[in-house]
Amino acid sequence: MGKKQGVRTVPACNSDIERAVELMVNLDYYCMKNGQKIGTSNDKNCENNLRKALGVLKEDGVYAMFLWLQDKDKTIVNRIVLFLNEDKIRELFLGKNFSNDFNVLCGELQEIACDLDRLLLMKKLLERTLVYALYHAKGSQEQRR
Repeated sequence: MGKKQGVRTVPACNSDIERAVELMVNLDYYCMKNGQKIGTSNDKNCENNLRKALGVLKEDGVYAMFLWLQDKDKTIVNRIVLFLNEDKIRELFLGKNFSNDFNVLCGELQEIACDLDRLLLMKKLLERTLVYALYHAKGSQEQRR
């Protein structure tokens, strides 16, 4: 069998390895960092809203979650937008900041939905972030008791 064009199985030199390492991003770090920010709200309904938002996200998708949260807890929406606007996260989706204006944000989400891979990545990152936020909210609520 011949070698496929454009595919290298072994880096040509150490500079290729160094470049690959530079491109690697620990996305879980950003999920943890922002999950902590989202989950440390003083709102007594934070844990409940996070739990329900996570359920909507898993069952109905990214767009439905944002619609539900816009009605129930705009603070969480704003914090999620801050998460999506992190440099390394933003690069994965639009390459520009997501809008704080909800109508514009809806259009940006539609743009993301045109690419299934990007949509599924966004869903996975949001799920992970909301799970971390939920655990932080749970811990914060127990400490207040």
